Amino acid sequence: MTRKIAAAFIFILLLSAGFIALTQESDGDMPVVPEMEKNPPEWAKGARWFRSNAGGMALEEMPSRIAALRNEYALLIDFAGREELPEFLYPFYDEKYFMEIRVLYEKNEKAHTQWIFRDIDGTSRLVAVFAEKNAADETQADVKEEPQKNNASGFIEVYDENSFLSAEYRFFQDGGKSRTDYIFKDGLLLSSTVFLWEEDDDGGKYAQVYADYFRYNRSSFLRSVQRVFYKDREISSLNDPVVIVFPSGIMAAARERFFTWERQNSYPEFFGDVLAAKDSKMSYSTDDRGRITSQTLYDENDNVIWVIYNTWRNERIISTLKEEGGKVFLAEFEYDSNGDRVLEKNYTNGVLERVVRSQGKTDIEELYLNGNVILQAVWEDGRKVSETRMR
Repeated sequence: MTRKIAAAFIFILLLSAGFIALTQESDGDMPVVPEMEKNPPEWAKGARWFRSNAGGMALEEMPSRIAALRNEYALLIDFAGREELPEFLYPFYDEKYFMEIRVLYEKNEKAHTQWIFRDIDGTSRLVAVFAEKNAADETQADVKEEPQKNNASGFIEVYDENSFLSAEYRFFQDGGKSRTDYIFKDGLLLSSTVFLWEEDDDGGKYAQVYADYFRYNRSSFLRSVQRVFYKDREISSLNDPVVIVFPSGIMAAARERFFTWERQNSYPEFFGDVLAAKDSKMSYSTDDRGRITSQTLYDENDNVIWVIYNTWRNERIISTLKEEGGKVFLAEFEYDSNGDRVLEKNYTNGVLERVVRSQGKTDIEELYLNGNVILQAVWEDGRKVSETRMR
């Protein structure tokens, strides 16, 4: 009997040890996070694991790391010390902040790491997200002749004590960096200034590219924006859109599609690329719904170079007209019931020159001369697949 009791006791010990081993967090690929350097407030808890989604939301707290990693997405939330900061965050370190770290896992692999600096009240004063390096990319970099820079891909957003975005830094895999400074007063955005990183003999610096200045009416509706260019800059239909609604609070930050949506105004491809010279200015007028109704480019002597007018129907631009050098360019647009653009017509001085019909990823482009189609091209996902000249 004694032997049976002893054997049962040993079995229970072994079973308990196995259970503990399954539920304990192994070091493995989990970041080493030291104890907080100061006494934490009540809201700052220790390491916790959550079931998550692709956006990194903490959906459900899990009892262990292993339990969390059984899900497609898992999230670790913990606090870190200064020595754990990535290089890009060194300049922002402040001993009065508590540094929260959030690591998102997708199918047991790290997807990205988020850092949040919080003040004593738990208010977010800095949010940073950096993507994890792809192992295949690292292997490819190793076989290249010249050593590659250890470039990070991500962003840093800095907030003031009222949770307004004061600065935004973006880092790109090719080594490029940008910074945007925001100035608020009484809850309204007064200006934003964009800087791009330029390498020099001293290592590099952020150089001013352009600044936007915002004007409001007495009801605090945005009525106009003026963009001042500090360097020669090419503006195309695919970049440099004017963003009328900027993020101000923590919940609106880092959601580019969310806060630009239809308030984003870009140029029709038919207008071609535009060169904004140094010291030139772009003025934008808006209606009481924040929609751009006109934009005017001035040279350094405040002479008008061209003017563009937009006609809106609900939240869609149905036509854009450009007046430049005695010519009038017009682009008309039609949309389907889902709001997708299905037709674009282009005119010069009232004469039809181009029609583009779109369906999904397929675009059929027709060029006109004297009212007749002279060329038809078919594009698939932005790539020309056929071209037919008409007799």
